[in-house]
Amino acid sequence: MKTYLKEALAAFAATLMIPAAAMAQDSMTLKLGTFLPSTHFGVTQGTNVFMEELSKLTDGKVEVEFYPAEQAGKAKQLLELVRVGAIDIAEIGTGYVSSDDIPLLGVLEVPGIVEKVCDGTHASRTVGDPGGVVYENAYKPLGIRVLSYYVYSPYGPAGSRLPVESVEALEGMKLRNAGGLMELTVAALGGVPMKLTSPQVLTGLQRGTVDSYLGAYLSVEAYEYYLYAKYGATGFSMGTPGIFAVMSESKYQSLPEDVRNALDEAGMMAEENFCAYSDANEVRAIEELQSEHGMEIHTWTPEQVELLREKTASVAEEWVASLEARGIPAEQTLADFQAALGD
Repeated sequence: MKTYLKEALAAFAATLMIPAAAMAQDSMTLKLGTFLPSTHFGVTQGTNVFMEELSKLTDGKVEVEFYPAEQAGKAKQLLELVRVGAIDIAEIGTGYVSSDDIPLLGVLEVPGIVEKVCDGTHASRTVGDPGGVVYENAYKPLGIRVLSYYVYSPYGPAGSRLPVESVEALEGMKLRNAGGLMELTVAALGGVPMKLTSPQVLTGLQRGTVDSYLGAYLSVEAYEYYLYAKYGATGFSMGTPGIFAVMSESKYQSLPEDVRNALDEAGMMAEENFCAYSDANEVRAIEELQSEHGMEIHTWTPEQVELLREKTASVAEEWVASLEARGIPAEQTLADFQAALGD
């Protein structure tokens, strides 16, 4: 990490951190940072639920100071900020870390395997909690623990400036993706991978520097991409990245047992609320984007779905081979993840 970033992190830690010893024994405040705006459904249906339940479970003993919209740091810095103790809890976009820091999170981006958000959430917790293959080989070495797994609805060309009525229409399109494995998916479909953060996409669509947002329709609605993107397609998952709320393991272990238990329970309650909301409201978002904002959203035909599967079949194989060559257990991760989807 560059010197200036180290200095920035140290300065931020100095201004935000309150040593636990300085707090009254019967109360404490935890600092939570996310890159999402406070109005995003990820916050209203996930983060807010976590904070409310944590307060209830601890009888108000534990409160959360919330820093939305990158107030605590840029999206790509949040993992490092929580690791060095600048903030206590960070919500990290899995696509921002699946290329380098946590490559095993690429399992969320394998095309064609996750159809329901709650299934993907359950599978993520199975492989990511202590004892799971991702925890033991990624989170534990990094010194982090996931409190909530917020998996998004299946991604696709959800906000496009150009009509998407055939698989061939994706060829040559500049497709904003979440990074990591999804770049391979875009390339396999003949598209041009564009890596932008969610807040940057609206400007990209407006200026035409990106042709389509590859994501969920709930996000098209939340970020108002429909202002410049009038087309889309649905019916095939091109990956299901998400946002995970993480805490450093050292911070987690420093807390009293009752607080740790409350964090665990609040985290699970929040992710369950989020996944139920997402599964129920993705369809609603598609319907309202068409009826209220004039979008034309194509449903892939069975023949087109089969063609999409054929074109992207090599993505998982390539991902597994590349990580296994580096001694990273991608094959076991994919197998365990898929097995958990069927539980």
